[in-house]
Amino acid sequence: MAGKGKAVSKIVKVGAKYGPQIWVASKALREPAKEAAQKVIASEKARKKAFDHAKSLSDGSILKVYEGDQSLWIVFSGDTAITVYPVSVTPLPRLLQGADLTKRISPTDKLTATDRAKDAATSALRRGRPGAIN
Repeated sequence: MAGKGKAVSKIVKVGAKYGPQIWVASKALREPAKEAAQKVIASEKARKKAFDHAKSLSDGSILKVYEGDQSLWIVFSGDTAITVYPVSVTPLPRLLQGADLTKRISPTDKLTATDRAKDAATSALRRGRPGAIN
């Protein structure tokens, strides 16, 4: 019980000393974190739309490609590219340049946690380190 009083007083002292700096840092980092979360959510919504579209096609599949730092999902019917989610002004043939078509995902494929982890690692490597020049 005696240790609790010392711990509480230590927390109060540290909070009074570093509290304002933590508040300023949290305000400064809030917007970039919110933007990153919105980008991930938008990519996931686009993937679900593309996946649903591919399910409705005969021999449908999807492929993830990048345009800058944005991930796009191209829907295929057989070997023909149909559309892209989210909508992009870049033409489909240009988006497919350099893309590995063997990495297309069929709606019947079951994605495992390992597949998602590999995709997240690839995305993180594409972003690079904070402050790094790409």
